[in-house]
Amino acid sequence: MEETLGTKVLVNNMPGGGPGGTGQAFVMDAPHDGYTILGTSETPLLVPIMTGMPQTTKDFEYFIAGGSPGLLCVNKESGITSIEDLIAKTAADPEKYKVASTNGGLWFVLANLFGQYADVKLGNVTYDGSRPAITAAVSGEVAAVTASAGEVADFIKSGDLIPLVAMQTEDFDFPGFGTIPAVTKSLPALEKFLPLNQFIGFMVPVDTPSDVIAKLQEAFAVAMASEAVKTFSEEQYAIIYNLTGEEAREFSAKAQSTMSWILHEMGLSEFSPEDFGIPKPE
Repeated sequence: MEETLGTKVLVNNMPGGGPGGTGQAFVMDAPHDGYTILGTSETPLLVPIMTGMPQTTKDFEYFIAGGSPGLLCVNKESGITSIEDLIAKTAADPEKYKVASTNGGLWFVLANLFGQYADVKLGNVTYDGSRPAITAAVSGEVAAVTASAGEVADFIKSGDLIPLVAMQTEDFDFPGFGTIPAVTKSLPALEKFLPLNQFIGFMVPVDTPSDVIAKLQEAFAVAMASEAVKTFSEEQYAIIYNLTGEEAREFSAKAQSTMSWILHEMGLSEFSPEDFGIPKPE
């Protein structure tokens, strides 16, 4: 976006991000002039219920580029060939067959949907990020992992991980592998909670001047039409959303509602979504 904006964009990676809200607090404390923007994924949607910080999707203007579908994969040596097989083996030996995920965030939510809403007891082991969770599955430390298609792509190509289901309501065609069935084909009870999509993009406080937001939207549109973004999305097996304005707000608000209430009903949130006016999914 630098050329359109006519300025250099500097990236500051801050520790304690995600649902910890460090980056969000930094942006909220800075002048709301468009010069300090927050690179984001879906994970910060959980900041209110995990930290008590009051800002929800109503307080931000979102620019959503796209996201990679979530997959449930198993170690190649696990002997598991289907989601039904994983469920059966877990029932027989729950300590041996567990699913790795990040500690909080979308992949954690998806890993725990089975037990909470489909009466399938898949044990969950959490890690500080997708990389160590994937490494645990590849090494055989755990039997399975939930992560994005882009994150596990190289391991699927190498044969170290075998995808069982796509964590969505539609099949996912993985180039070079084939069709990965939607999880709802085997567990239709999860359909009301899906799709629950990963997304990446950026956001600014909603009270940023309208002319500044318009300029950011222009730069975002140019970037989204670029070959660089197209190439990146193909490499990450991502779906392009290209959402701004009301569409982006509705998209993020729905994700915040679903994820927040799922975690709260699991007893894993520090605060109730009701405390922040986050509506319960219908």
